Amino acid sequence: MLLVDDRRFGAAGGATPAAFLSELIGRRVVGDGERRAIVRRLAATREDVGLPPHVTASPSFAARVVELLEADAVPAPFETLAAHVRTLLAFADALDVRAALRIAPGSAPVLPPEGIRLDAALAAADDDSFAWRRLAIEAGVPFTVEELGPPVPPPLDLGLLDGVMSLLRFAASQSDADARRALLAPQSGVAPDDARTLEVTAGESTPLLETIARGAPAPAARFAHALGQLTAAYRAPDANALGVVQAACTFFPFDDPPVRAALERVARDFDAARAFADAWEAGDLLAEFAAEFAHLERRSVAVAGIDPAPALDDEPAAPVAARKLSFSASSLNAYAECKRKWWFRYACAAVEDRGSSASFYGIAFHAALEDFHGVHTRFDGVDATALGNFLDFSVASAFDRYRTRFDAPVEFELQKRRARRTAKKYLSWLLERARRAPFEVIGCETETDVELGGHRFIGYIDRLDRDDASGTVTVVDYKTGSIAATAQEYLAEVLAFREFQLPFYYWARTAAGDTVTRLALIPLKDALLDVAPVELEVVTTSRRPRADGPSGEIARSELERARDEMIALAGELAGAARGHFPATTDPDACRYCAYAFACRERPLALEERFAR
Repeated sequence: MLLVDDRRFGAAGGATPAAFLSELIGRRVVGDGERRAIVRRLAATREDVGLPPHVTASPSFAARVVELLEADAVPAPFETLAAHVRTLLAFADALDVRAALRIAPGSAPVLPPEGIRLDAALAAADDDSFAWRRLAIEAGVPFTVEELGPPVPPPLDLGLLDGVMSLLRFAASQSDADARRALLAPQSGVAPDDARTLEVTAGESTPLLETIARGAPAPAARFAHALGQLTAAYRAPDANALGVVQAACTFFPFDDPPVRAALERVARDFDAARAFADAWEAGDLLAEFAAEFAHLERRSVAVAGIDPAPALDDEPAAPVAARKLSFSASSLNAYAECKRKWWFRYACAAVEDRGSSASFYGIAFHAALEDFHGVHTRFDGVDATALGNFLDFSVASAFDRYRTRFDAPVEFELQKRRARRTAKKYLSWLLERARRAPFEVIGCETETDVELGGHRFIGYIDRLDRDDASGTVTVVDYKTGSIAATAQEYLAEVLAFREFQLPFYYWARTAAGDTVTRLALIPLKDALLDVAPVELEVVTTSRRPRADGPSGEIARSELERARDEMIALAGELAGAARGHFPATTDPDACRYCAYAFACRERPLALEERFAR
């Protein structure tokens, strides 16, 4: 049997003296690693130890205390800690290796017939060498000393060690910052470039795991799932350090036996030391790893004979390759407004801006109305007070869910109050409309997926209403930003092919079998104004809307022209490869564009032209 110094972290194989002697004499024997772990746990949990933090945090602190205990030369400042160590070992009827080795010959030991092969590092002291030799003689088996080199850990991949620590930090904190660090760990399974792309896509406001959940490559999805499994393993009532380390090495791609053996050895010693101290936290285990691995040698990678790659010329310019796309009204609106903007956002997947207070106001308000109409679908003969209370609760709850998206608490509170005031106006309009013409809400955030002209169009409709008298359907779209003030203005946008949202929804619901007779935009931006929808009634032959009126008509033939233009634009984008996407000629379209500073061809506003 080969017995090796535990400072080798199992690199030479064999058993540790503590494990061997514990089985031999039938009592608990603590090795040096476990004793160091006990010293650190006692120093961290006993208030009367009285040692400064910078002393106990030193990587050599525990090893030095163990040396002083063995030499029975503990100085006064360490005496309280040493007393705790001795008391606990005596209470647990545990021995150190030297004490166990002294009594082992008297226990009629039965050793393997092949004898003892001893790591030379364990026989460095004459007393130790004599004790091991005596044990072999008493058992009548051969005894040899093998030179295995200095008793130091093998060179390890420190990147893998750091990666495991990042995973454990996330399991304890579940914070977005720790999730991002874990994503960059070598064993995350996500390529470094893909990991950085995900971080940039998430930005500063969106949690990384939320971005992955919305749709990410398979390796990122597996990473997020593995994080959940590791967190569950860490939070299990009976979790121990060794089990959590093994879970990390199992759930994540990990193929490095030396690193795993080193982690498991330290975790095993840490668990053994916990029998003498309080319950553990991830921070305690991380501190143990940091101390035990402080002097590790980084594994070097041979690079002999490898020449640097030659410099590459710039890639030749090439058109944007055509690809199979699904289209939304938003993408077509972007293309109609500015082809260069569409190229940035949809062809290049360029990074969008992080959003604004106004955009997060809209997201939260949409979520609130989805919650509200998910419960209440009719508004005739209802208790207006109870309805108002539930709507206010829905708004407050939705904004609380999006609290972290806003830049500052005061901004969040202002937008939340604004939404609650606007919701009261919305409910007043809703009740009045139901009184005049009873209706039922038949859909909220309804997914649409329809094929028009051989192209797939997708989207979500904010709300669908069915009129009780006629059974016809109204398509409703909430608007929390600036919109057309009159029906005439919105109709002009549709006829100029600058607005495709409601026409698309019309054809999507028509394909689903609904009879759509009305298209409505509901303004929810201004809490000081009554809600006054901009509505277009679908007719056979339209008349020109009244000037500045909120209601008007749109002919089915005009919706057909909008549909034909949608199909034509989709065909243009999905057809042959294109080499150029010109910028718009309208400076107003650049005012809030996230890509304006990257666009060399953007038109200058009148004041900018004058300034130059």
